[in-house]
Amino acid sequence: MNDITISTATADIVIRPREPAMTLLAVDGFAAAPQPSGFTKVLADGTRLPAGSSLTNHVAVIDHSTGLMWSVESLGSAEDANDGMTQEACETRCRELTLLGVNDWRLPTRAELAALVDDTRHEPAIDTSLFPRVKPKWHWTSTPCAWSSASAWGVDFGSGGVDSSHRSYNGFALAVRRAGQ
Repeated sequence: MNDITISTATADIVIRPREPAMTLLAVDGFAAAPQPSGFTKVLADGTRLPAGSSLTNHVAVIDHSTGLMWSVESLGSAEDANDGMTQEACETRCRELTLLGVNDWRLPTRAELAALVDDTRHEPAIDTSLFPRVKPKWHWTSTPCAWSSASAWGVDFGSGGVDSSHRSYNGFALAVRRAGQ
């Protein structure tokens, strides 16, 4: 790409394109090779799949642009995975999750979860090659509503909508953690 120059009466402003974003990850204290922005699928044994892999048996993905690691399955009730839970139960379910040998999972914020919505898809409105077991249902966030302590934000992965609801409403959880911790 070429530089763009904007000339004003008093100055020239030069805009140079950035190089493609790269992220250097540290995993378990060891520096990993630079990874391009995007996602890396992680199998249950910790193996990272190569970019472009069509496999969907992974249990997590790493988002290199945010440094977050996501579980790829909607978490429902411990008694019946097809039943949703209250927002408080979703927070507890994420805190108690042990996946890939780590137990520092949490419920995402509204901004984190909403960033996963794929506007070109519906039912579910998320990239199913990355998140193959996300239900097209309401998913809770940890973000409370400013106008009511009894309500919190969520994302509906059926339509991709972001809205608030009373915390007692049943929904699902998608666990997240900081990658490389």
